[in-house]
Amino acid sequence: MKLNYLTIGSIILLGISSCSKDEAPTPNSITKANITGSVNLYNEGTTPIDNSNMTVKVEGTIPLISTTTAANGDFTLTDVPFATYTILYEKSGFGTFKKFEIEHKNKATAIANTPSIGEISTTQITNLEANVSGNDIVISVTTNPAGSNGNSRYLRYFLSSDSNVSSENYTYFSPGLVSQINPKEITLSSNDLTSAGFTRGETVFVKVYGDSFWSNEYNDPDLGRNVFPNLNMTAVNPVSFVMP
Repeated sequence: MKLNYLTIGSIILLGISSCSKDEAPTPNSITKANITGSVNLYNEGTTPIDNSNMTVKVEGTIPLISTTTAANGDFTLTDVPFATYTILYEKSGFGTFKKFEIEHKNKATAIANTPSIGEISTTQITNLEANVSGNDIVISVTTNPAGSNGNSRYLRYFLSSDSNVSSENYTYFSPGLVSQINPKEITLSSNDLTSAGFTRGETVFVKVYGDSFWSNEYNDPDLGRNVFPNLNMTAVNPVSFVMP
């Protein structure tokens, strides 16, 4: 039996259609993939501890996409729709940590720069003084427990011209400081204070908190400031000095 051109054409089109159905989807048709990463967990000092059971969440997903870390700190967030996300890390005894602007597009995403996350500080501030010494300011901080060579404690201070200075209301914040003596003395020069944004004759208020070596500090673009999740909020009232 002879086949006419119309019949042959129909057979070819049917074959092409059948093949196309069996082909793998193109990358543009994939709408979700995994996000992977890892954490390193520490006590409030520098000692590594168990990396497991930290909850990791994709903020804003409905239903919420979350998982927990394995003993080696690794985690996998499965089938996350492509978008830009904030990743949130939480565990009892630890301050919350966040990573912003994680771009998850077209394929699986591996989060770079594994965070080192510490426990909340147990260091309480029990006394705070600030005294002018020539062109310097000497801030004296007493802690409980006391800092010593065998028991380092960690501190952070905040400065402002506002008497309500705090970890959420500040002009300047210090890096994390190590205390191995009680009281711990911090000396600020006039140049230090000028660099921090203050002027001669200005009244400056200072508040100090206990912190952890790994402070879980991050910059929150929504709040427009840095956040310090591991501070111990048991602290004395701010004290003031007049910048020399």
